Amino acid sequence: MTAAAFDPQAGYVVTASTAFISFNDQTFATFYQPILGPVAFSFFYALKVRLLPNPTIANRTLQSDLLAQVNAGGQQVLEALHRLEAVGLVQTYFQHDEIGDVYVYELQPTLTPEKFLADNLLSILLLEEVGDEAFERLTKQSRQYKLASSNTSLTNVSHNFFEEFHINSQSITETPQAILTARKQSPVEKQPQLTVGMSDDFDWSTLIHLLANQPIVSADLENNRDLILLEHQLYGIDAPTMKTLVLRSIDLQTNHFNPKKFKQIVASAYNIVYSSTTKVAEKEMAKSVAKLTYAFANATVPKVNVIVGQAYGSAYIAMNSKSLGADMVYAWSDAEIGMMDSKLAAKIMYADADNETLKEKAAEYKELQSSPMSAARRGYVDAIIEPADTRRY
Repeated sequence: MTAAAFDPQAGYVVTASTAFISFNDQTFATFYQPILGPVAFSFFYALKVRLLPNPTIANRTLQSDLLAQVNAGGQQVLEALHRLEAVGLVQTYFQHDEIGDVYVYELQPTLTPEKFLADNLLSILLLEEVGDEAFERLTKQSRQYKLASSNTSLTNVSHNFFEEFHINSQSITETPQAILTARKQSPVEKQPQLTVGMSDDFDWSTLIHLLANQPIVSADLENNRDLILLEHQLYGIDAPTMKTLVLRSIDLQTNHFNPKKFKQIVASAYNIVYSSTTKVAEKEMAKSVAKLTYAFANATVPKVNVIVGQAYGSAYIAMNSKSLGADMVYAWSDAEIGMMDSKLAAKIMYADADNETLKEKAAEYKELQSSPMSAARRGYVDAIIEPADTRRY
């Protein structure tokens, strides 16, 4: 079932795949955030903070709570969810029972930077969003701990498992019951496939025919078939146009097809131009947030944050929050920290209530969700200080 709208009255439960233990916040902020945008970035963390041990369907919470946390409208949140699903970070499940509709959001781990860049879909989107220069920096960052020089004669002398460990032969031929039980309870889960739903309507034979007498190593075409078909899927490129793009991607000295150059050429040729100035502003804002997030996530100097007023929504998350690796976060005693203003949250969650009830609920929300003390309890703040004492810290 695909929801046509984000229902604030439906329930939701957050779970995570067994592989979620390998989720990496820095990879999420640096590689995923530029293609997801600020709303999806915030929405993911809004789900992540709701992750509790041993969740059950009975633990459901109204989705109006998510709207309040992300400080966005239903349509924006729905689009954010679809983006997270599309890049494989969330799997959504639905059921209707005697209580009502309920959605289960299962969080998935990030790919390693190396696997992210090796994925044609994700790497193409990232290149389009951040440009050549930033993409090159990210590529170098993904290999920063690899040996810089490849001109070596190193031999792998590592010991293998059976050289160091000795296991009862009977345990190998007859797996112990405790292990069989554990495997049954925690089966290996398949990761979401990003290419599910892609059609294969490209005329590959025509492209091969058009390139038959061109200076290109023919084996390169077959080796990069998935990439070429992917670009066709994304932009609707026909065979004659694809021929031109492929030829522009050839190394003139070796006649080899250059996949990286091909991605850059296609990204440049099919750069999306929005007719709406609002869409342009949204995209520029997303890029700016991505750059700021990248700077905070990759900074190597001590990162200290002092919250002096209202810290709400995606802006709060992106501006040196604990989620991005701030070393110390202080908050003034009268600061407000959360996903949205308490009055606005009350209006969303209790739309039909009278003014007195709204004031009561806003105060309750502020105390439970937006106060420095509640933020400290959740690990978002290290110390609550008085404004006059700020310089002492």
